[in-house]
Amino acid sequence: MSIENVELSELKKIKKFGFKEIKVKAKTEEARFEGISTLILHKSGKLQVQGKKAMVEETMKMLDYLNIGKKTKISGVAVGTDESLKGDTFGGIIVAGFLADDDIRVELKKIGVKDSKTLTKPEISGMAQELIAKFPDNYHVENIFPKEYNKLNSVMDVTEILNRLHEKCYKKLSKNALHIIDLYPGCSVGDIKETKADSKYLEVSAASVLARYFALMQIRELEHRSGFFIPMGSTSVESGMLEIKKKSLNPADYVKMKFRNVADFF
Repeated sequence: MSIENVELSELKKIKKFGFKEIKVKAKTEEARFEGISTLILHKSGKLQVQGKKAMVEETMKMLDYLNIGKKTKISGVAVGTDESLKGDTFGGIIVAGFLADDDIRVELKKIGVKDSKTLTKPEISGMAQELIAKFPDNYHVENIFPKEYNKLNSVMDVTEILNRLHEKCYKKLSKNALHIIDLYPGCSVGDIKETKADSKYLEVSAASVLARYFALMQIRELEHRSGFFIPMGSTSVESGMLEIKKKSLNPADYVKMKFRNVADFF
């Protein structure tokens, strides 16, 4: 038996039923798990369940209980939007949108589009560039650098900024398509707002890949401007803030000024 659209991050939940991850046996495999049956996850997202019939059937019940591989099915035109850098001390914020129909979703599956959190930086870069080349009219990105972000944040909170940018990305791509958002606290825009939407809807997955790609590009640009390595995330970033002080740079051009660790440092 097999299941499509399975991601390794969700499959690891099967460990609670006594399955252990073992070494893969082919280049096409992403992972293998051994338990009452054998689970083979291919890089295409297809999960094969092998073993005795009774054990395979029992495993399928476990997978169903864990909602593994249950991507939400939609049809027609939809725009997915997602953001990046929201929780990072350095950088501003990125919101990306991607418009897809049934035919484009088939192409996204072939490309292997998935939640960007499950991809390495090189994979994100390669996949984003492929999306940009193949679908130049189907995406829009709001790339907000720290200087602009801090100006916006002086008159509105983060949630208001996100609502505005998600809505702007949507309207740049469509005015009547379904709008799907990876839910964040305070989200007040969009038609479908779900947690982990970036792993359920291909258009949101594509948006998450693009958002992360442009986030990495923004950080690289800030590194070029500042002349020092910029740490990502919100912990262990003191070295970067110290460099800002040493170089007498304006912190508002590099970090989110209302973050507590930033306010305490400068």
